[in-house]
Amino acid sequence: MKCPNDPNNPNDHHPLPVSNLSHLLSAFRKHPAVQKIAQSLENQGQSARIKLTGLTGAQESFVLAGSVNAQKSKANVCHLFVANSKEEAAYRQNDLEGLLPDQAVYFFPDSFKRPAFFDDLNPTQMLQRSELISKVTATPADQGEIGAIIVTYPEALFEKVVKPEVLNKSRIEVKKGEKLDADFVIQVLVEYGFERADFVFEPGQFSIRGGIIDLFSFGNELPYRIELFDDEVETIRTFDPTTQLSQRNLSSLSIVPNLSTRFRQDQKVSLFQILPANTVIWIKDYQFLLDRLQYCFERAEQFASKLTALDTAELREIFRDRAFLYPGEVTEDIAERAIINLQ
Repeated sequence: MKCPNDPNNPNDHHPLPVSNLSHLLSAFRKHPAVQKIAQSLENQGQSARIKLTGLTGAQESFVLAGSVNAQKSKANVCHLFVANSKEEAAYRQNDLEGLLPDQAVYFFPDSFKRPAFFDDLNPTQMLQRSELISKVTATPADQGEIGAIIVTYPEALFEKVVKPEVLNKSRIEVKKGEKLDADFVIQVLVEYGFERADFVFEPGQFSIRGGIIDLFSFGNELPYRIELFDDEVETIRTFDPTTQLSQRNLSSLSIVPNLSTRFRQDQKVSLFQILPANTVIWIKDYQFLLDRLQYCFERAEQFASKLTALDTAELREIFRDRAFLYPGEVTEDIAERAIINLQ
């Protein structure tokens, strides 16, 4: 299927004026090729197989955005865009956030500072992974994150995620007005992989000072502050760890454990298995994806064989249970969804 040409520079990632942007989006949404994509997805569902040619640069983002807008039944449809690299995925997410301001657009990274280099974990990226899994699994399995678009790359797909039913059982809810025992909180947080600190500033930390409990959940971008009156939860709010200023009052919170190390191999699955059944997968280069997954697998095998007791406990936990996928498992999962190949 030949897609429309973009009259603007496809490699320019600077934002367009709103009027020009709206005009371009409308043009892409109404283009016959984009209409055909939307119709194929509507009619063929998970068996849809679409091949797109003639796209360069930001045109891919416009076609994806146009296809999302052109779908008649967008509710509960998730789109997963698999870029060739982390940098390309970041650009694509930035494009889509600008093109679809009313849609949830998530970046799903790998857990390491450099893709396919397993010696250094990246806590920020681990938090991003946890946030996405938490959001997708927090809603009913048949709905997922309504209208979500997820942008990722091969190295991130190589790592497994926690099964929704396992995560939901491990989630702890704290509600305003309910009883909460501080000793119980300490016991649970330590069991969940949290570390006690004087002040929290990164995911996985908690502190208790009198009737104030601060904790930085693995599934939230800001820490929580719980204030107790005796043993009753009086207030719950998020706060900025650098200024200590409150950001938002909440009626409840959900504590998510360390998704990288707390769960066993048999409690983890591929990302595809937690996404809604009607997820549409956009693949930049299918053969490159397969080759890169094989490369990641070989590097992970080599790294795991060299791990010693001197390496960090978190790394040992991740590789002990082989929390990674065989390339063939990824292709099997992809085959069960609607696929759009970009070439």
